[in-house]
Amino acid sequence: MPLLADNRVRAVDTNILARWLLGDDPAQSALAIQILREPAYVSLTVLTELGWVLEKALKIPRPIVASMLHKVVEVEHVQVEHSNSVLWAIDRFLQGADWADMMHIVAATGAAPIFATFDKAIARKAGGESPVPIETVGKLP
Repeated sequence: MPLLADNRVRAVDTNILARWLLGDDPAQSALAIQILREPAYVSLTVLTELGWVLEKALKIPRPIVASMLHKVVEVEHVQVEHSNSVLWAIDRFLQGADWADMMHIVAATGAAPIFATFDKAIARKAGGESPVPIETVGKLP
């Protein structure tokens, strides 16, 4: 049975994952651990925010943030939206790409055949294995 068909599954917020990863609030961290022992769903928006919180707000070094994000994807009974593409985004982030930019590309997976941007750096940082082809558009005529 697919995880999302299980009526026990919970979609979790960024703060649940942050407490689970950081263990910085004993009471909330214990609850987060308990919640993530059961089937859960993690959306792309939650992962995007989690990456931002860890890197920008908490100033955690990029390699550690990448490891933490990877840990979320690895939990057996947690379904991460577009998990294979998220793994690609984590790799690109580790190589220097902006986390949110890569997650925008992941979000386009299956929704559109092309990801359009004015930002040439996104295409360069995404590399050749992007889950969605990237079109860098120039100025309009």
